[in-house]
Amino acid sequence: MNEMSWRTKTFLIGGMTGAVLGLCAAYLYVTSVEREGAEPELQPSEAVGIGLALLAVLRQISTLHEGDKAKKLHQ
Repeated sequence: MNEMSWRTKTFLIGGMTGAVLGLCAAYLYVTSVEREGAEPELQPSEAVGIGLALLAVLRQISTLHEGDKAKKLHQ
């Protein structure tokens, strides 16, 4: 069988990491709601805050390769 390309490996690792982090986030949310004994209410302002935080993380991930370019220029 052929070796996987770096793109395929990246997609697989990213997908698995995203799934695990999503499950962990859901678990933490559910246990927090159950501990309080109340119905879950996600306010629009909270949803916007979470969305903006996720966008910030995605932007940082998308610029990871730029550090490699800077290292190569300084060598």
